[in-house]
Amino acid sequence: MMKKSSKLTALVMVTVFAVALLAGCGKKEAPSADKSMDAYYQLIVRHKADGMTDLGIDSAEVNDTLDVYKQSTISSLKDNFKSAGIKLSTKDAENIYQALSQALADLKYEVSVDKQEDKEASVTVKAQYIDYLSVFKDAKKKTVDALKPQHIETKEDAQKLLVQNVAKGFKTMKPSSNMKSKTFTLTKQNIKSGEETVTLYFPKDSKQTGSDLINLVTGR
Repeated sequence: MMKKSSKLTALVMVTVFAVALLAGCGKKEAPSADKSMDAYYQLIVRHKADGMTDLGIDSAEVNDTLDVYKQSTISSLKDNFKSAGIKLSTKDAENIYQALSQALADLKYEVSVDKQEDKEASVTVKAQYIDYLSVFKDAKKKTVDALKPQHIETKEDAQKLLVQNVAKGFKTMKPSSNMKSKTFTLTKQNIKSGEETVTLYFPKDSKQTGSDLINLVTGR
């Protein structure tokens, strides 16, 4: 259930971001590929705008993208819980979103350039990860184990406890002791943002790159 949600939100994020950045013409030298990839990681995984704005991307566009990402994630969480017969309130979805976001923000990562040429670059991202799916499995087990001792008899109370256990699971989740790695191809692109045009090494396939980053940091 949640695996589908993770993939969907990742694709929504990178799609909106790609649409927001219109192609243009620029003359400035592109920052190093690792700097661009670091900013992209910060945007997709940590939901932070600073890296992109430092590269010259309009702050309003980036913040709008982050807001769309948040709302899309919350909507996806509610839809997926609904498919399992659980009505997830907006408040509960926001709590889970915040817990997940914090868990991902705590992960250590490294970005290095393998090769950088005039039109294309290859970079490798190494990152810790969380066992995303185990959070939901553990939450389900803890909820079932708690039903009888706490005399929880109604469906609503059981669902409330399950949601609480999911949020708590992300809050207490420890990052992996090791790092996984993934190599990405970036191409030099002229990107129009606001009234400016910036030249950057940017993911060749932004949708796939966003999905791959999410999979990297969620242990898949």
